[in-house]
Amino acid sequence: MKSAPLQWLLAAASVLLGLGLFAPCMTLVPSAGKLDWLMRALEPGYSDPMTYSLLGGIRSMLTEGNVFIGLVVGLFSVVFPIWKLGVYWAAAAGQTRGRAVRWVNQLGKWSMLDVFVLAVLVIVVKGLPGDSRVDIEWGAAAFCASVLLSIFISRHLDGQE
Repeated sequence: MKSAPLQWLLAAASVLLGLGLFAPCMTLVPSAGKLDWLMRALEPGYSDPMTYSLLGGIRSMLTEGNVFIGLVVGLFSVVFPIWKLGVYWAAAAGQTRGRAVRWVNQLGKWSMLDVFVLAVLVIVVKGLPGDSRVDIEWGAAAFCASVLLSIFISRHLDGQE
C-alpha cells in the first residue's frame, strides 16, 4: 500500500483511538426491579445512570481500590495502543524497520484486553438482580474501529524492510 493512503488510515485510527479513550464508552443504569422505589427512598441518586469513558472507567478503578486491574487495563488499553500506532507511524514514514512492526503485531492481541473486560462487565451487570443494564456507547465503537483499523494497517506494514 502506498504511503499516503496508509497515513490517512493511520490518521483515522489515531483519531478513533482518541475518541474511544475520551468519549462515552458505557452507561450503567442501576435498577432494583420491584424494589426500585425502596432503593430510591433510601438513596435518592440510586437509579441515576452513570456514564464512563474508557479513561474515566480506569480512573474509577484506580481510585476505588482496584489498582491492579486499573493499571493492567490502562497499560493494554491506553499505553499499548498509543505506542503501537506510534510504531506504525514511524514505519509508514520509513523511520523504523519491519522487525519492529512484526514485534508490535505479535503483542497486538493484548490491545483487545479492555474489550474482554467490557464484555465481562456487561455479563456481570446482566447477572445482577433487578433490571440493571449496561448500555454500550459510541466511544466503545470508536475504540473497536481503531483496533480493527490498526489490524488492517499492520497487515500492510508487516514485512516491510
